[in-house]
Amino acid sequence: MELENLMIDYDINANAIEDAILKLTPKNYYRGVDPSGGADFNVCAFRVFVGADRIEIYLKYGLEIRGLQVLVFSNHIPDYTMDQPFKN
Repeated sequence: MELENLMIDYDINANAIEDAILKLTPKNYYRGVDPSGGADFNVCAFRVFVGADRIEIYLKYGLEIRGLQVLVFSNHIPDYTMDQPFKN
C-alpha cells in the first residue's frame, strides 16, 4: 500500500525502491534494533531519497528473532526529520 501511494503521488516506482535498497550504506542509517529484546521483530530504519523528485523516505526492515529472514515492511515519507548518527 505504501509503495502504491508513493507511485501515485510521486515519480517513484518499485525499481527506485529496489535501487535504494541495493545502495544503502551506514550513512543512510537512522535507527536500529531495540536492545531490550522484547519485540517480535528487531527493526532497523534507513533514510534515502528516491525517484526523479528525490523524495525522502524511510526504509524499514525487520529481522526475525527466531530466524534469519529479513523483511522489508515499510517504505514511506517520514512524518518527522530523521537524525542520522553516521551521516556526519
